[in-house]
Amino acid sequence: MKFTKNFSLIMLICCILSTTYAKDEESFETARKSAKIASYSLSKTHRWLHEVALKRIDPATGLYIADGKWNYRDTAADCYPFLTWAAFILDSEALNGPVRSILHAEQKLCNHVDRIPVSYDYKNKKKIDLSYDEMIFQASEYVKDGLIAIIEVTGKDEWFERMKGIEEDIWKHARYDSPYGKIPSKNVEVNGEQIQALVRLYTMTGQKKFLEWAERLADYYLLAGNFVPTRLRDHGCEIIGGLGLLLAVESQHNPKKAKIYQPLIKKMLDEILKRGTNEDGIMFDTLDKPDSRLSDGWGYNYVTYLCYDMVAARPVYRNRIVRTLANLKKSKYKNYRWEGDSIDGYADSIEGGLYIMNRYPVPEALAWADSEMAANVVYSDKPLATAPLWGTMKLQANGVRTTLIHALMHTRGLIARPWRKDLTLGASETKDGLAIVMRATENWKGRLVFDIPRHRKYMGFKHDWPRMNTMPEWFTVEPEKKYVVKNITNGTQKNYTGKQLHKGLPVELKAGEETLLLIK
Repeated sequence: MKFTKNFSLIMLICCILSTTYAKDEESFETARKSAKIASYSLSKTHRWLHEVALKRIDPATGLYIADGKWNYRDTAADCYPFLTWAAFILDSEALNGPVRSILHAEQKLCNHVDRIPVSYDYKNKKKIDLSYDEMIFQASEYVKDGLIAIIEVTGKDEWFERMKGIEEDIWKHARYDSPYGKIPSKNVEVNGEQIQALVRLYTMTGQKKFLEWAERLADYYLLAGNFVPTRLRDHGCEIIGGLGLLLAVESQHNPKKAKIYQPLIKKMLDEILKRGTNEDGIMFDTLDKPDSRLSDGWGYNYVTYLCYDMVAARPVYRNRIVRTLANLKKSKYKNYRWEGDSIDGYADSIEGGLYIMNRYPVPEALAWADSEMAANVVYSDKPLATAPLWGTMKLQANGVRTTLIHALMHTRGLIARPWRKDLTLGASETKDGLAIVMRATENWKGRLVFDIPRHRKYMGFKHDWPRMNTMPEWFTVEPEKKYVVKNITNGTQKNYTGKQLHKGLPVELKAGEETLLLIK
């Protein structure tokens, strides 16, 4: 009788799980398609990490000589962060070994004015003299493009302390007078970068000096009442993104200041739409110059429009953004040569687009991103084992960056550790959870790491404010919440907390067999 009851219970569970699979079959099929895309990209990046990038670390100095030199405008800002991302996602031992050691080496060798670094001649083992403006420019580039990207995925680790130290000393040595106090630069790109960094430092530390410095820069540009940047591509995007993120944070932490900034920023945004976009909503390189190239930074700029709508609590720009995304289906945007044959133009355009698609998953735009990544960044028509790999100079590194963002969109932020090149992983949301597909050619045992609301846990944001230089969040688990993990393949289920899932769900794969998981 006991055997009969147990058998009946097992059959009931299997029946429930089978019914569950049927209900979510469409999500599993989407996850299978995503697994094909994500796994090729991740495995190719794994090859790049081990066959190319790690070999570019100079054994004598420990610096990453990605493009034949170590400086802070290119190598530290654009190459090092995505080496770090690749190691974070694909090889924890590399992250905590040689990749982390680069951070230690550059501080030891390159700090020049307090904690502000300068370029280093690794062949002759000496620092390179820079002018004040160039030193501030390079340090700001490292903070905004390099260290921010890293701390967005690692939180308050050593990279955060490095960022905080550089920023404190940049402002300690600020030398330019403004009506609102000393500022470190008159360069609009640098000051846009500074706002983005300072806002994050304020929410991560609670120290008001960082917000006050950001406000000093915003006042410098906005309070005259008619500020509109003329450059809408690389470098000009920084001030637009900085002002948007500052407005977002001010709306929570200093509403009086937000009320001052909001109409001024709206005027700026409206002028850009009026004078800086084509009929499809894609921005030109330069304001009032429709004959200039289309900007590969169009998506970066629209991030501020998303911030504005969240602050306004109404869809002021939503319809315009959605139409722009839908227009990407037009044939003229297929293989569009944003910056000639450079991978960087494709990578930047797609990255900015993905930030927007994270909020508005317009099907036409998602299909465009998949197609453009395959053809112009990942080159996924080549056999994985012999496919040519990216280089390590900054334009190629930006390709690696966008490859990882796009891949994690298709895993919904899940990371399989340890990664192996025969592994496949894809995921897709269901009505009330997540469908996951995994497979490996050989037996595999490891952990499936779930993302958390990093915007809140790491960055200190009350909302997931749209922003540049981040790894977007897709499916996240709350640490204290309980989740049911159903293994559709073997008919088992178990409860886990979000904290446990973030630490890693134990998974074993049998060679050649597909494993289906459902998270509720």
